[in-house]
Amino acid sequence: MGTNVNPFRFGRKIGWVAPYAVLAPGLIIFSIFHLFPSLATIAFSFTDITRTGYREVSFVGFGNYIEFFRPAQFYEKWIALKNSFVFAVFVVFIQNAVALMFAIILDRAWKGRGLFRGVLFLPVVLGITVNALIWRLMFNPFGGPVNMLVERITGFSPLFFADPRMAFPLIIYIQIWSYTGYSTVIYLAGLQAIPKQLYESATVDGASGWTRFRSITFPMIAQATTVNILLSIIGALRTFDTIYVTTNGQFRTYTMAFYMFQLAFTSTGSAGGGRLGFAAAVATLLFLIIFVVALFAQHFLRKREVDL
Repeated sequence: MGTNVNPFRFGRKIGWVAPYAVLAPGLIIFSIFHLFPSLATIAFSFTDITRTGYREVSFVGFGNYIEFFRPAQFYEKWIALKNSFVFAVFVVFIQNAVALMFAIILDRAWKGRGLFRGVLFLPVVLGITVNALIWRLMFNPFGGPVNMLVERITGFSPLFFADPRMAFPLIIYIQIWSYTGYSTVIYLAGLQAIPKQLYESATVDGASGWTRFRSITFPMIAQATTVNILLSIIGALRTFDTIYVTTNGQFRTYTMAFYMFQLAFTSTGSAGGGRLGFAAAVATLLFLIIFVVALFAQHFLRKREVDL
C-alpha cells in the first residue's frame, strides 16, 4: 500500500534551507578572502612575526601596540595619523561637494550629457593605480604637460611631487579625481528619485533655485549623502596606493595605511620593512580608527535623515 506525500508539506520543510543555500557561496568567499585574513591579522599583531621565515615567531602580547605609542618613537606615527585625518577631511568634503555639483548638472537634460557621464566615470574604471601613474606623468617636472604649461605661463618650473609643499595636496587631488565619478552616480540616483512635482510646486510658489535646493534637494538626498560620506571616509583612510605610486611616502606624504604597507612589504626606510607583526598591529589600529570614525559619522548622518 503506497503512501501519499504532500509536496507542499515537503517544500515547507526544506524551505528554510533555501536562503542559506543561496547565501552560502558568497559567505564562503567572504570568509576566505576577508574574514579569516582579518582575524589572522589581529592574531599576528600579538606576535613578532617577520617576512623572514627562518626566524622563530614569539608571542609578544601588547608589545607592538605599546611600541606604537611609545613617546620616544611616536613622531613618525604622529605624522602618519595627522596626514590620514587631513587627507580624509579634504577628500570627504571636496569630493562630495564636487560630486553633488556634477550630479545636479547631469540630472538636467542637455546635449552631450551621456558622453560627459562616461568621461566622468572613466577614472573609476581605470583604477587608482592607473590614475596615479597618469597624473605622475602629467606632473613630471622634466617635460610633463602640466609643467610645460605652467612654465610657459609663469616662467616658473615647479617640482610637483618632488616639492614638499605641493606633493600632499596633489595626492589629495588625485584621490578626489579618481572617485568623484562614483560619488556622482550615487548622488544622481538620489536626485532622480525625487518627485518632479515638488520642484514644480515650489516654482509656482516663487521659490528661488537656492531655496529649492535647500528645502527639497538636500533633504531628499540625505540617504545618498550618508552612503557617499561613509564610503569616502573609509576609502580615504585606507588609501596607500596613490601615495606609493606618486611619492613612495617621501616628503612626509605617508598616512597610516602607507605606513602599515611600508612596515610589512618594504625592506628599506626608517620604518624598517618586513615587520609583519608590528604592521598587523598598525593595521588593527587603523581598523579601529576607521570603525570609530565611520560609526560616529553614521550616527550623525542617520540622525540627520530622521530629523529631516
